Amino acid sequence: MRETFKGLHEEKYFVDKSNIINDFNKLIEDESSKYVCITKPRRFGKTSIAAMLVTYYSKSIDSKKIFDKLKVSKGKSSHVKKLLPNSKVLKEYDDDIVVNVQNLYLETDKKFILVIDEWDYIITSKRFTDKEHDDYINFLTLCLYERNNCNCEGIISIFIKFFTEYTMLNDKKYYKYFGFTEEEVNELCSKNKKLTFEDLESWYNGYKSSNGKKIYNTWSVIHALNKNNIENYWSLTGSFKVVKRMINYDIVGVKEEILELINGNEIEIKLENYGVEDIRKESEEKEHVKEILYSKIVTFGYLTYYNGKISIPNKELKEEFIKALNDKESDLQYFYNMIKNSDEMLEVTLHKNVKRMCEILDKSPMEKIILEDKIDHAHLKRFIDYSYFNARTKYDIVEEYPNDNGTTDIIFLPKEKNKVNGKIIIIELKVNSTAKEAIKHIHQKKYYNGLKEKGYYGNILLIGINYDLKKVEYSCVIEEYNNNMKLLSTTESEAERKRSNELEINGENKRLRSSSSKP
Repeated sequence: MRETFKGLHEEKYFVDKSNIINDFNKLIEDESSKYVCITKPRRFGKTSIAAMLVTYYSKSIDSKKIFDKLKVSKGKSSHVKKLLPNSKVLKEYDDDIVVNVQNLYLETDKKFILVIDEWDYIITSKRFTDKEHDDYINFLTLCLYERNNCNCEGIISIFIKFFTEYTMLNDKKYYKYFGFTEEEVNELCSKNKKLTFEDLESWYNGYKSSNGKKIYNTWSVIHALNKNNIENYWSLTGSFKVVKRMINYDIVGVKEEILELINGNEIEIKLENYGVEDIRKESEEKEHVKEILYSKIVTFGYLTYYNGKISIPNKELKEEFIKALNDKESDLQYFYNMIKNSDEMLEVTLHKNVKRMCEILDKSPMEKIILEDKIDHAHLKRFIDYSYFNARTKYDIVEEYPNDNGTTDIIFLPKEKNKVNGKIIIIELKVNSTAKEAIKHIHQKKYYNGLKEKGYYGNILLIGINYDLKKVEYSCVIEEYNNNMKLLSTTESEAERKRSNELEINGENKRLRSSSSKP
């Protein structure tokens, strides 16, 4: 552990978290709160903190030179052989760890601090039997709680019933030591010079402590800084199987909520704390309770929870959620395909290729995606939203965009760096009507009014999309205008031409029948 911390301390992007030692020093003499369990997601620096604590508290390690330079401003210079030169225990070990600790305490009258990293592995891993789980808990109980035999202080990463546990759901005390704070990331960026704080913020920010403080994933931040490259490093930390299982449980509302989360929305829900005791007692029946599932994946770091709402923390995690949709056992795989095709969907839209637009939409049949029986305007809007999912990198996409005459279905406003010249996209949707009717509705409501006053000067694409329930097909019309609303071009799909002709013929036939029925 000393070598681990020594290596971390010498790294270019080392962050000093040693003040946690001051917090723990206050607990050592406090009978009511000295047993501490800190449960955090993988790659949030638990092993680094454990290595630091062992280096600081161990009497066999000369730590003064290291810690005199850190925030804790204290070190210890001593060696076990100097302190205990005649120890029989150190010369004759017993096979039983508890016996060794007990004998050493009886011989020296010195307190012990026990630090266990990956405390939950034996409890949660299927490689161990229930008996081995119980033996592990009994070991900790004997070593820590039977104080008549030895005196140990539990500091971090262990859990028994008398421990105070701090998780992603309830930690207002130690949150700043696990993960990086915003100030720490800013300081790291100043050392890097190549990556900006904004780069790191959009990809690795988003976690929040229970008091609202922003926390960054340490593993991903350090990897990005060392490689001078922003990318997804979460996949190196473990699988997303727990999320895939959650999606496939088919709990009422969960699939829809996962899609809402992927879409950047928050879900309001009341969550309780979730710790190792919950993992131990978890049953198949309880695992299908929505609140327990969400509490579990917040604790594991897949979601963040603050002020009664859950959300996906950042781009890195959003990518992983999207990948989780790509499961043959889930009907949400269609959404994965839509998101995957969304880059092409935006490109062909900007090129006014209505034929290809309809082909892409037809690839994911609505009746297989919409879970309810009825396919209506609201479901069509949701479907189109995912068809343009990746357009969010270039556009601010607003649903129900208001003006003086009403609200448009969807409007794409170019992001700030392309605000002046970027094309604006206004989409109106219809079911069992025509795409031309959708365009007509846009003109009636004048949804394009006021765009120049807001700083948008690019050309405007008015897009009408209709879904024919009977034929199960899409039709589309695109009209392009300059910022003075002068028509530049009109493009319509073959399906729209046929649909319009059919409606005209049907209308004419109705008119003739009506005329012939009059006396």
